[in-house]
Amino acid sequence: MTDTDRNMQDAKNAAQDAAKRVSETARDTADETAGAVRTGADRIGDAARETADETARAVRTGANRIGDTASETTAKAADAADATLRDIRGTATEAADTIAAQAQAAVSGAKEAADEGVAYVKARYRENPGLVIAIGAAAAVALGLVIKGIARR
Repeated sequence: MTDTDRNMQDAKNAAQDAAKRVSETARDTADETAGAVRTGADRIGDAARETADETARAVRTGANRIGDTASETTAKAADAADATLRDIRGTATEAADTIAAQAQAAVSGAKEAADEGVAYVKARYRENPGLVIAIGAAAAVALGLVIKGIARR
């Protein structure tokens, strides 16, 4: 081997060594970069999971608060409706009792008036029977005319 061949061989070996070192360095750098990317991705995934968990907890807490508020509001509304119904029922019962008492008084008054009217007619009949019969006939004719007028409409 001549010096030129040896120099070429040395240059070739040096180039191969340099290429091997560059290749190893590139491989090491790629491995380190991949490891860093994996670590970053893991950290991002963990952060995303934690954020999702915190968001879910916050949503659940908010939903529970809304549910509690809705339950309380519903319970208050039901209590208010129940109290209102009790008041209405009490008022209606009082009104019905008052109406019944007034109706009873009206019936009593009507019976007394009818009894007084019958007593008056009997007393007048004893005094003048012809006059009472004539007034009764006039009342019957007047009633017939009223019925006939209503029937025409």
